[in-house]
Amino acid sequence: RAANPASYFSERCFSTSFIFYPAGIQAQSASISLLKKSQLLTAAINHISYGTFEGYSEGAIPTDNFTSNETWLRFGYSSSLNEYPIRYGLFNQFYLSKFEEQKATKMYLSLGVIWDIEKYKTNIGLSIEDLSIKISSDSKTNQNSPLRYNIGLSKELNYLPLKISIDYLSIATNNQDYFISGIFSISKQLSLSWGTSSRKFSQTTNENVLKTILGSSGFGISFMKNDITICYGLYLYGTGGLVNGVDLSLKF
Repeated sequence: RAANPASYFSERCFSTSFIFYPAGIQAQSASISLLKKSQLLTAAINHISYGTFEGYSEGAIPTDNFTSNETWLRFGYSSSLNEYPIRYGLFNQFYLSKFEEQKATKMYLSLGVIWDIEKYKTNIGLSIEDLSIKISSDSKTNQNSPLRYNIGLSKELNYLPLKISIDYLSIATNNQDYFISGIFSISKQLSLSWGTSSRKFSQTTNENVLKTILGSSGFGISFMKNDITICYGLYLYGTGGLVNGVDLSLKF
């Protein structure tokens, strides 16, 4: 998922990432952010491949192999108000999916605002995601993704080089999740990140205490040298699965 559409960066940047999921599933992404005066324009592509599968007819007769994948094309705009410490932004996202001969194309809109309280080194954000605009599908079911409402708060601590974030996510299907994360700056070049969520309780298998504690948690390390930043992160499911990935960002 993308960050709050109002997220604003003061420098131009290109980034690419590779993520490896269990069962051989892989994801790749690339994005570029261009700054024009006080406005930020973003273009990104995310692709996830579920692999190649052996095809069979209803009579269990082998047929041609088929692939399954999903692609997101995202175009964003963000800026800030001159009179107030408020940032705002939007993402227009095109979603394309393919499963065997079935294809679907959907378009979504996401909106967000962030209030910066510099005195307390605090940011308060609100975003509404997956507002459906148009759906085109050759499948038998045309189902929209449920709306997602996200309220977040982040604060830089005064006596520790640590920035803590707390998020509340509500999905229109009555699902609710809570997230807490932090970024610990060891030096100007090196930082550690961590995060966990209430999803650990729905993912737990009750077979291992350590899995329950670490489930639905992520850890990462970032190294920055001049205009280049390299990040490595991993995420642990409560069921024992592991996701890991690497991200490379370049300011220009």
